[in-house]
Amino acid sequence: MRIMKRVYGFWFVQSMIPLFIIEFLAIGAGLYLVARFVFVSRVVENALIVSFGKPLHLISYFWNAFLNAGLLVQGLIALLLIALGFILRDLNRSLISYAFMRRSEFSRAREGDSHE
Repeated sequence: MRIMKRVYGFWFVQSMIPLFIIEFLAIGAGLYLVARFVFVSRVVENALIVSFGKPLHLISYFWNAFLNAGLLVQGLIALLLIALGFILRDLNRSLISYAFMRRSEFSRAREGDSHE
């Protein structure tokens, strides 16, 4: 079991960590650019005003804010959402791989117990 943990750890460090670093850097750069073109404090202030009365109106507020934003901001937001999707995909892939590794470890351990 220790060998499998080391193999998984090596695989995770070699393949997943660089992906996460690149994706987080891309999201950080995107957020920085959005903050340069959008008055974030105004958006948050207006969102709080909208959500205070009826929280479900927050969805339509953000949708309308997105539609009324400039093309550059819309593109940046779309790219941020795509990068977030990649992060979620990679996180899911690594968690599933880890779960399969753990399951195979437990099944091997049980097989070893039943042969004694």
